[in-house]
Amino acid sequence: MAVSLTSFLCNTTNNTLSSSIISGRLVPRKSNSKTKKVVSYVVRAARIESKGVSLGSRAPHFQLEEPLTGNKWKLDDFEPYPALLVMFICNHCPFVKHLKKDIVKLSNIYMEKGLGVVAISSNSAVTHPQDGPDFMAEDARLLNYPFPYLYDHSQDVAKDFGAVCTPEFFLFKKPHSKMGLSGDSVMGENELG
Repeated sequence: MAVSLTSFLCNTTNNTLSSSIISGRLVPRKSNSKTKKVVSYVVRAARIESKGVSLGSRAPHFQLEEPLTGNKWKLDDFEPYPALLVMFICNHCPFVKHLKKDIVKLSNIYMEKGLGVVAISSNSAVTHPQDGPDFMAEDARLLNYPFPYLYDHSQDVAKDFGAVCTPEFFLFKKPHSKMGLSGDSVMGENELG
């Protein structure tokens, strides 16, 4: 007997959903003379691939508002940090919902070691009202986000980064320096503790 489930990744640049198939098979196994049914799952990534900024690229400039505080944040605000993690997330994505507490936990750990962290939602509040600024502020408050959660209402910042799904992560050695994990921009172990 085969089981097929469908889940979705949010497409941030054209307000549509990209399907991702999770398929499962029931496989009989014998154990202690009894037959057990075990479900195994094969997960395929979304049908839409990230176009992301290329390794070695500089972080694209942004200036966005944080719905929780009303503050405007720009890339230059993160210049003092040795590295910057830019996350594209939203409120309604099931993958983001599953990871939110871990994102907060890991952000707290690495922010204490000097990592700059910012989250950006680029989803349209028209097509996804739960991703609008009021709900973003509520989410940031409820989960006690230690990082600014910014709203990209025009989706221009997502396009500049090449972000197409949520969650999507970009790590830069310095906000204006090259994207991490390539050539001279690889961070040493001691740079973030």
